[in-house]
Amino acid sequence: MKGKALFAVGVAVGYVWGSKSWPEVFRRVRGGTEKLWKNPDVQENVHQATEAVQESVPDVLDNLYEAGKKLMERAEAMFPGITSPKEGQRTGSSTHEPAATTVPTIKSDVVSDPALDDTTGSDWTDEGGAAPEGPATNTPPRP
Repeated sequence: MKGKALFAVGVAVGYVWGSKSWPEVFRRVRGGTEKLWKNPDVQENVHQATEAVQESVPDVLDNLYEAGKKLMERAEAMFPGITSPKEGQRTGSSTHEPAATTVPTIKSDVVSDPALDDTTGSDWTDEGGAAPEGPATNTPPRP
């Protein structure tokens, strides 16, 4: 069903984009979809679908949680100790302060940055820039 709906949307988009008078076609299609969306029967179905989804979400979440628990139990049975914290790892109930991390210092790359070295005669060909005799490409310069 999803594939058919996507196909229909693709046909509609292709029809609108492929038409020479696409603004008029777009207005017609938009008007038809607005009429359909405002139809009371469609709105009732949308309301029912929304309620059904809202009612089923807690059950789906519970099922996912239970499946996750079973998966972890099976993993623990196959690989003992896989779920226990490793040496040096903290658990979620730890009250310790987080360890400070250091950020490596970065030196500026002034020598190879063509934007910072724009003196006359600078050769930027290794940076993809231009040399005094022309662009740094393999094509001969234009006359």
